[in-house]
Amino acid sequence: MCELQTLMNDISKWSDATFGDKQRNPAIIHHLKNEVDELIEALNKSNVLGCDNAVGVGEFGRILHATEMEYADCLMLLLDSANHFGLKANDLLELTRSKLEINKKRQWGKPDKNGVIEHIN
Repeated sequence: MCELQTLMNDISKWSDATFGDKQRNPAIIHHLKNEVDELIEALNKSNVLGCDNAVGVGEFGRILHATEMEYADCLMLLLDSANHFGLKANDLLELTRSKLEINKKRQWGKPDKNGVIEHIN
């Protein structure tokens, strides 16, 4: 079994034991949306503090670590949702590689106010 599948199984086992073993999608994805907002806030904070000479190395390190933990929260929720949806790690990797190839062939527009660039075809 691949390491990613083991991680997905561990996350779902803990999640089911903690929150119940019933299918919880799309609730898991709603939680992911909240965590993405927290990640955006953490990234904004680390970007601002990284430019402030008054911020000490220790404080900046704590902010960076908190940001890393937000990435972990997002990944855990995404993997848990995928597992509850019935996707296995190899499926998820294969689908992601396939989607990457589709995206490589697309044309992309200009950034919006948040820097998001959408495909135009």
